[in-house]
Amino acid sequence: MSKLTEWAEGLSLSTGGRKLVGKAGIVPVRRLADKVGLTDALSGALVRQDFHPVHDRGGVLVSAACAVLLGARSIAGIEVMRQTALVLGHPASASTLYRTLDGIGPVQLAKATSARAKVRSCVHDLLDLRPGGFPWIRVDGKPLTGWSVLDIDASFVPVHSNKEGAEPHRKGFGLHPLLVFLDNTDEHLVCRLRPGSAGSNTASDHIEVSTEAVRQLPIRRRRKVLFRADGAGATKQWLAWIASGGGNKANTWEYSVGWTRDEDFWTALAKVPEDAWTAALDARGEPREDAALVEVTDLLDLDGWPEGLRVIVRREPVHPRYAHDLKPYELATGFRYQAIATSTPGRQLQWLDARHRVHAHVESGIRRSKALTLTRLPSFKFALNQAWCTLLALAMDLLSWLQLLALDGKLARAEPATVRTQLLDIPAKLTDHSRRRELKFDPVWPASHAAVDAWDRIQALPAPG
Repeated sequence: MSKLTEWAEGLSLSTGGRKLVGKAGIVPVRRLADKVGLTDALSGALVRQDFHPVHDRGGVLVSAACAVLLGARSIAGIEVMRQTALVLGHPASASTLYRTLDGIGPVQLAKATSARAKVRSCVHDLLDLRPGGFPWIRVDGKPLTGWSVLDIDASFVPVHSNKEGAEPHRKGFGLHPLLVFLDNTDEHLVCRLRPGSAGSNTASDHIEVSTEAVRQLPIRRRRKVLFRADGAGATKQWLAWIASGGGNKANTWEYSVGWTRDEDFWTALAKVPEDAWTAALDARGEPREDAALVEVTDLLDLDGWPEGLRVIVRREPVHPRYAHDLKPYELATGFRYQAIATSTPGRQLQWLDARHRVHAHVESGIRRSKALTLTRLPSFKFALNQAWCTLLALAMDLLSWLQLLALDGKLARAEPATVRTQLLDIPAKLTDHSRRRELKFDPVWPASHAAVDAWDRIQALPAPG
């Protein structure tokens, strides 16, 4: 026997282990859902008169959200929660989860959405009490205090079987959901499933999901909102809706969206004198020699667009990645040009440019959504798949709250897969003594102390007001 294989010498396997809890790192997450009132809120939202199921429907959804964080990619994946049965009780079966999701129609979905908003308000109260306070977005090193920043984007989800709403798209065959994230906290506010043929720049869809996203915010966070999107958000109707504060003059809402580079744009750009360009800033706030900014608002035909709209252009040397897709003016000048439209008055171009470039965070949110369950729609039924998207949003919210309220260090900023493998997957042993139960994590495991600290912090959270 070589040294490479001698580890197995004298080793045997048996089924005699007792009081062992697999995936014990998920226990603090489940406790967090209970502590902030999510489990009870969903239970109340999904209750049905004269229907008393063995498994409460709110508890089923929370358990399923925990299963998603543990790597479940299908309805059957809820079975992973059986590993925590000694602590959390026997979970619902896959068939029970299917019936729960299948029973979430438009009325139930609206109630669940309202319940999420109520719980979110309580969570934001807790975030205000953190040592660092609420996580305001920072631009050029300074916080945007008081501003809620919503990032909106559409993403194509290919499907490989016939599903309701699956239609041809320029990227293939599938569905085309529209997603909204709160950049301050990484919360997944809205995941609106749409047919594959739905447009990226459909103004009515943007208004609908924006309205729903704002309603997810606590009332005090709705007054000052910044909406960010790529060029698909540059529509007259949506920007006018934002400029009006959603019809409420008490709101101060602004937008920062990509701007379409049409013929009028290139004509205007050709009129800009070289000395009008000003240096852009790098990530440290230092001027860049190879990137510059200019405002071209007065050179464009903005008839029909909201009053106060400004268009800012950024130029930089052509990266090889984009060399194959250059316009004639870019080929002639040797620069690549990008443009944004914003309603923010008075600010310097560098600051506005830096604020918009952080919109790239939305790609991280979409990537996480797809890495969890967005690309694994489980049913032929459109309504059930929409409920599945809501389950995904619940899971992502729980992860965000865990990282903001109970974790620190690298785990507080880690991707879902890292949190799962380093924290949620760790096992423990359940012991009973003096009418008390205790989960004991092996201290050799690096994240054992993080799990214990997370539990203690969650237990110390005040009850929802």
